[in-house]
Amino acid sequence: MVKKLLTILVLMSAVCLMSQQAPAQTNNPQSTINNPKYTSFAYVSRNYIITAEPAGARSFMINVINLSDYVIVVQPQDFIYRGESGRCYIGQVFETEHKDTRGETQRYTASSLIRERMFAGLKITGVFYEQDAIEELSIRIGARRFFMQPMEKNAFEQLVSKIQNLDIENPDSEAELASANIQEIGQVKTTDGSPEWEIDWEGLLTADGVNPPKIIARPEISPTPEARKARVYGSVRLSGIINKNGGIRDLRVTRGLGRGLDERAMEGVRNSWAFLPATKNGEVYETQISIEVEFPAPDGN
Repeated sequence: MVKKLLTILVLMSAVCLMSQQAPAQTNNPQSTINNPKYTSFAYVSRNYIITAEPAGARSFMINVINLSDYVIVVQPQDFIYRGESGRCYIGQVFETEHKDTRGETQRYTASSLIRERMFAGLKITGVFYEQDAIEELSIRIGARRFFMQPMEKNAFEQLVSKIQNLDIENPDSEAELASANIQEIGQVKTTDGSPEWEIDWEGLLTADGVNPPKIIARPEISPTPEARKARVYGSVRLSGIINKNGGIRDLRVTRGLGRGLDERAMEGVRNSWAFLPATKNGEVYETQISIEVEFPAPDGN
């Protein structure tokens, strides 16, 4: 068990290095911060050890060590952080290849069950910005919300070094942490049933708890020569279904422009745009989506 724990902690350190070397995001003005803030976060108690680090432009690596005597369920939409702008971002799906009940290969899941005295390394993907300017980062598990403490690189590496020596099967986790000289880090809050518990998720989930499908890459689609010549521009509206693996099917035009722009929009969305599927109650769902493809005016107005 200790050997397996060491493997995941090596992965944690590798992700830290990746996040430091990742290029700045250029498709959001709020991501161009001159002085990056903390990118490593941790929560430690006698029941749980949770760490979080960016793992690329659209991902975080979350490591959860369950030291308790109870099974817990972690969902990507319960991972949330607030950027410097005040805007909040939540996870969409876990990236993990698995087989469904029909034996078909699936790319994403929306929940992870972690048994007592076990650990899991989870890659969360979503529409994430301001990863270099995080003001507050937390994750909800059941009726509790765990606020992780930001850590500088050296302090985080020291924590990782200490964690790798833990025997997570030891029933006296408090004594195990003490013997490794690991102090409690972060804060935990329990829901009191008030709306404040959900306020940070307001506008990010629908009223019935759906985490809607997301567009994570939308390269610009060039107009046709015919449309340029005729000075036809505007937006083409498309409708389609995002499947459980993030693919799009049944794509059709619901409001077109003609001059070859409708076909050009469908081709571009189908071949170059990328999506994440919708989730609800720990499940990944196929969902219909409406898309606007903008063809700007030649003069930029």
